[in-house]
Amino acid sequence: MKSLLRMVAVAAVCMAAAGCCGAKGHSAPEKIRVACIGDSITFGTAMTNRVAECYPAQLQRILGDRYEVRNFGDPGAGVYLHTKRGDRPRAWRLRDEYAPALAFKPDIVVCNLGINDASTYMGEYIHSEDGKAKLERGLFRKLYVDLLESFANDGCRPRFIIWTKLGPTGKKHHFKGMPYAFVMEHDLEQVARDVGAETLDMYTPLVPFAETPHFSSDGIHPEAGAQKVIAEITAAKIQGRPAPVR
Repeated sequence: MKSLLRMVAVAAVCMAAAGCCGAKGHSAPEKIRVACIGDSITFGTAMTNRVAECYPAQLQRILGDRYEVRNFGDPGAGVYLHTKRGDRPRAWRLRDEYAPALAFKPDIVVCNLGINDASTYMGEYIHSEDGKAKLERGLFRKLYVDLLESFANDGCRPRFIIWTKLGPTGKKHHFKGMPYAFVMEHDLEQVARDVGAETLDMYTPLVPFAETPHFSSDGIHPEAGAQKVIAEITAAKIQGRPAPVR
């Protein structure tokens, strides 16, 4: 009897982790599909061994064979549709990784977006001489919600986990000391509420790494050690465990 109860408990944990899209209509359990979407931090830009040590790769090793984790990071991507220069669309939804991510039909979507939008984002709050904001107030939040909701498939929505406190910057990066990311936190939290997402603070645990070799020389991209921290915190969230104490 105890053995049966244990099996039922394990199955319940797996179904909760997978969300409603998990093992629908299948006799054998499928892998829980985890899509890591985001920008260059997710992609692993500036890493010496990106393929093996970016956080999605390390997350796969931590979670094990029960999960399938894929990296859909795209350097330079964000939420807003266009850059100021009017060149390649900035929005992750308009870039190469979007269609493959949808086709993957993830059970869990872990999303890190916002840092590449930070300067533009302030246009929702900074007013011109006529008293009007340069951008429609709430545009960032609307576009982010629309992006996440586009992952709904056949009436089923994946489990969303999003960064609501973005990673820190080192002294060498021009965002150091700027208010952009901190102002954005309010809207990131609201996005999470709008889509029922779980949240991750990736600022606090990474601050001790920002001025060490675990961050690249550009002051914004985590190297293997800091990427490991991201992977461990993300894995704990996915599996419903307390975040590791450092």
